[in-house]
Amino acid sequence: MDVVRIETDRLILDEPADADVPFIFAYCQDQLIQDFTTVPQPYRLRDAENFLTRVVEPGWTSGKELTWALRRRNEPTILGVVSLRDWNDSQAMIGFWLGAPWRGQGYMPEAVAAVCDWAFESEWFADSARPKTTIVWEALIGNPASALVARKVGFRYTGTGSGEVARFGEFAPSHRAELTVSDRPGPAAGWPAEVLSR
Repeated sequence: MDVVRIETDRLILDEPADADVPFIFAYCQDQLIQDFTTVPQPYRLRDAENFLTRVVEPGWTSGKELTWALRRRNEPTILGVVSLRDWNDSQAMIGFWLGAPWRGQGYMPEAVAAVCDWAFESEWFADSARPKTTIVWEALIGNPASALVARKVGFRYTGTGSGEVARFGEFAPSHRAELTVSDRPGPAAGWPAEVLSR
């Protein structure tokens, strides 16, 4: 499928490109990204290159995993990424990370909300072969930053269980939440305090 460009008040979301590779490499040295995502460890420059050629490009081509780069308007620098994966017959799964210099400014909730809004209105979500009803989120236990983003966007907390995404061959305990088109935007109630803080 064609790459979808999304714009918000402060951000442009588009396809990660070759010029982003040095930034992706630098951001993925961050301990939080290494602790809570599935990036290779140690993370080398070729891993950032492979991310474009083996994940981003084929994901858009097949329509199975859509990955956006976050950029501030009028600035080309990548801030982080959001991805939306065709997970199963009724669900898509969202994932995201943000470079350390850009945290605490509300960029990720803004980007995730925009991607979810696009998804609910898209032909991709309503594909007759695999129509979706829900976007699911999960994060390893101990990752309150990701949980705070999900809660702010309106995801409803559904509990803890074995992760559905393998990390280095293991399905570690993870928190889960979900969002449907009928969920109201804005912070969702029902999130345990221990999920949102260290």
